[in-house]
Amino acid sequence: MSNLKNNGFIRYVGITVLSFVIIAIYGLFAFNLKVFSPVAKAIGDYSFEDFYYQIMSSSDGVDTNRVVTIVDMTELISRRDLANTISEITALKPKVLGVDIVFEGLKEDTIGDKMLLEIVSKSNAVFAYKIIDRTEEEVHSFFMPNDSLMEGYVNMPRQLYGGLKRSLSVGRMHKGKLTPSFIKKVADKYAGEEVMPLTDKEIRINFAPTHFEVVKYADVMMHPELIEDRVVLLGAMKEETDMHYTPLGKIAGTELLAYGISTMLKHDDVKVVSGWLMWIISFLVVLLVTYVRMTYMEFATRRNLLFRSILSLGLAVGLVVFSVVAVFMWAGFILFSEYNISINLGFAIAATAVIPSAVNLYDTIVNYKSNK
Repeated sequence: MSNLKNNGFIRYVGITVLSFVIIAIYGLFAFNLKVFSPVAKAIGDYSFEDFYYQIMSSSDGVDTNRVVTIVDMTELISRRDLANTISEITALKPKVLGVDIVFEGLKEDTIGDKMLLEIVSKSNAVFAYKIIDRTEEEVHSFFMPNDSLMEGYVNMPRQLYGGLKRSLSVGRMHKGKLTPSFIKKVADKYAGEEVMPLTDKEIRINFAPTHFEVVKYADVMMHPELIEDRVVLLGAMKEETDMHYTPLGKIAGTELLAYGISTMLKHDDVKVVSGWLMWIISFLVVLLVTYVRMTYMEFATRRNLLFRSILSLGLAVGLVVFSVVAVFMWAGFILFSEYNISINLGFAIAATAVIPSAVNLYDTIVNYKSNK
């Protein structure tokens, strides 16, 4: 673009700015008028990461995680059976057992409670507890607090209107104290060191499609190779009340924790490009698309009448613009899949769609000023 005449460059910049202005006006309507609230919610929930994950899901082969195994206890009800399952898992020597169950209160089955208490005291486990967001109250298992046992909270990041779960927290300030999460406790215990500093922040989960081995609770002793020296998560995989929407679709809370632990252990959390850098990238994308589109149109107008008519068709112009945008989308996918860098090109692509309107508006403004 250095060869452009100054007034031509100014025109391209002006059209690019107007493209963003038009999209911003549309956005104001979408996010502030109730009639558009479903649209606003869909737009606010969408991320280019979802598109990238779908591409990765459709590719051949899904990696099998060799660190985390899930033991499905959906059908377990009795605390005696749960105690026996924990005992069997512990006997197979996992590096760490994460129990994604909160045993609230004592039950009428006092023998089951006693068995559970005896078993968990001998286990190499991290237990889950919940923090009630509205009241900041804690919900622990009946055998907590216990200095010989570890636990971490399993709260998901709270969103007022639900939405997709993309992050899990490392820690949070709770009652004046920085408190570690369940996934941090499990990851640190597996690694034998602090995998990530304890901070009040969330990590962006890497949802690169992964197969986690799932063992039914009754089959634990048949699969020692999936237990020994691994992170073993005991939780429900088919409990409807503990299902969450993610970029991969609806998955169990235990599987979501597995993705979080795997992300933390691999240090491959997604880095989201935001702020001024994102705006600069978006502006340059739209500016380049504007330049290519306008150059193409100038080229088309120099042809004879037949070729000019064909090359100026909306379909032909659309294919040219789409080709340029596709290059940026592919580059974004490479950055994401290879380096876990997420660039959300949604706003930029939306702006490219209104470039024709921006051209007309820019020319109208220039003509008005010239005739004034």
